[in-house]
Amino acid sequence: MAASRGDLELTSLKRGLRALIMLTRRRMMTISEAARQLGLPRTTAERIMVTLEREQFLVRDPDTKLYSLAPRVSALAGAFSSEDRMIHVARPILFDKTREIGWPLAIATSLGDQMSVRITTDPATSLGLHKRHVGSEIAIAASSSGIVLLAFLADAEREEKIAMLAQSRDPAQALARDRRALDGYLAAARRDGYSIGPDLGKERALSVPLFDHGRIRGVLLMMYIARGIPADALQTRFVGELKALATVIETAAFDMSD
Repeated sequence: MAASRGDLELTSLKRGLRALIMLTRRRMMTISEAARQLGLPRTTAERIMVTLEREQFLVRDPDTKLYSLAPRVSALAGAFSSEDRMIHVARPILFDKTREIGWPLAIATSLGDQMSVRITTDPATSLGLHKRHVGSEIAIAASSSGIVLLAFLADAEREEKIAMLAQSRDPAQALARDRRALDGYLAAARRDGYSIGPDLGKERALSVPLFDHGRIRGVLLMMYIARGIPADALQTRFVGELKALATVIETAAFDMSD
């Protein structure tokens, strides 16, 4: 007797596919988060995530234990985005550069009203800027990466984003409600091709845009301690180096993808 369609279903496969779908929406999650979202015991969720990792559908950050989609997912209806491809190809490039310059590098992308760190080389340095771990977020209007994002968005998209930020109750988005001041930062970022943002604390970030054929896809950051780099050295060395590094990443991620 032929089996019914219900008898032919593989529960484990269905759970794995649900995990992949969740990660196309959430980008990153731990095993515990996956267990909660899937409604499964942690041990079961761990088996699913580890299996997907071993089959090269997921990658796991060794420091934060966060799972994210791997390039192989590009075979699944284009779920692997250009942003994901950018992060994948940038990983070895960023770590090589950090070993050369000694300062941690990161790539952040927009997630709602926040800039979300997608990759960071901070664990490879002795600085330990823990607030810059993978998955950490910072308000767009309070960060150099957010200023760069807004500066290089298309006009209509920029105005829509600023309007959203201006309505936020988050005190960190206050700059979005001071349009004159914000426009000053945006104009400077477009003119110079970089920003150190409005935050002048001891830990700072130099940010430059990452473009996919003219459209901003993310922001490349170099985190540094203010007293560790003289202002003239930031201008004469690191701005140029970061822009050149952005070009390398753009070429590797996007020029060969057509």
